[in-house]
Amino acid sequence: MSRDKRLTEEQEEELRKTLVNRIASNLTFTELIDIVTSLSVNEVSQQLSEMTEEEKFQTYSEVFSEEV
Repeated sequence: MSRDKRLTEEQEEELRKTLVNRIASNLTFTELIDIVTSLSVNEVSQQLSEMTEEEKFQTYSEVFSEEV
């Protein structure tokens, strides 16, 4: 009987989850902070690039609670 060398969708999902768990369980706190910081920087950059100048001005005013 020949074996199919492809994973089923369920097997692939199981493999994905297991590999993510292995990577996550070996991260140090510093590495976690670096990852979160990097994700945050990317998110802020993306949001700013999609804002109009008016939205940027309004956000700036809200963040710094002063009239510019």
